[in-house]
Amino acid sequence: MSEHRPDGRVVPVYAITRGRTRSVEGRDMPVETLVTAIADVLPGGLDPEYRTAVELAARPVSIAEVGAALGVPIGVARVVVSDLVGAGHLAVHLPPTGEGGPVPAVLERLLEGLRARR
Repeated sequence: MSEHRPDGRVVPVYAITRGRTRSVEGRDMPVETLVTAIADVLPGGLDPEYRTAVELAARPVSIAEVGAALGVPIGVARVVVSDLVGAGHLAVHLPPTGEGGPVPAVLERLLEGLRARR
């Protein structure tokens, strides 16, 4: 699986995370986890995918939405988000959970967000 960058280059998706499928910090956030950008100023020096993730997080956005927007598997999206959290660019807002997982309202909001991105 590859990604076409805006500059026309084709990049294997795991090259984005330098081959990592898990975050350095070991966070395994659920796909419905919301993240938001911490600062209003977009940090310089970020790879395009990381920059896009921060731009998306100007409003609360789920890890699933980040993955969909980047066109990458959820594992890659988790690594990108975790890297940005570790660097102080994103804040994590874990979803409330019921006994067996996220509450239905969280899943409905996630589904609405994904449909809106089509």
